[in-house]
Amino acid sequence: MRAQIDENLKRVYSAALNEELPDRFRELLAQLKAAEGGTGKGGTS
Repeated sequence: MRAQIDENLKRVYSAALNEELPDRFRELLAQLKAAEGGTGKGGTS
């Protein structure tokens, strides 16, 4: 039973990775990236 659950989770995760991002989500990510770049803060050092 556990192996079947694991396989189903892997299948759903793989399908989600292959989906294209909606335009609105891309826009929000671009805004977030621009905001982080404008403040001089970022997650990287």
